[in-house]
Amino acid sequence: MKAARFAVALLTIAAGAAAFYYFCLLPYRCNRIESLQRAATAAAYQSAPAPSARIAARQNVDALWPCRGATCRDVGIDMLLAANYHILGQEDEAIRCYRDALRLDQRPEIYFNLAVSELASGDRNAAREDLVRAALFNRWILASIEDGVLRREVMTRLIALYPEEAELIRTIDKVVLP
Repeated sequence: MKAARFAVALLTIAAGAAAFYYFCLLPYRCNRIESLQRAATAAAYQSAPAPSARIAARQNVDALWPCRGATCRDVGIDMLLAANYHILGQEDEAIRCYRDALRLDQRPEIYFNLAVSELASGDRNAAREDLVRAALFNRWILASIEDGVLRREVMTRLIALYPEEAELIRTIDKVVLP
């Protein structure tokens, strides 16, 4: 009888420790890693053509990767991974990470960044569709599309979907962002 109680107590303690690790400690650690890697990713992006940016991006991916499966993860991990894969020129991996992020949350910046990676990988049709989705959330995304032909295609689709907003869409098209 004593042995059974001892075994149950031991199992309860082990389960509690595992729960604490997976639901408290691991998410906390990943939040700290995410905060540090946000700055490191921004620095790598700013020096993107340099080889040092690729080295930094690889280090960022290595640091972020263990947090992909963490309990209570947010889209930040997926977006940072995707941004670093984009710096590395691994667009297929970036696209996969952005799509994973979309499963967690649908935001215009995720669709926009996904479109940038799709465009870099040569999939212009998918990029156009994702830019339309981003612009459905936020019409001002149009002003961020650098490819003039693609911008015009997205504008045309938006006007077809929302003819009552044609004047606003044309006005946004004339805005030049710094």
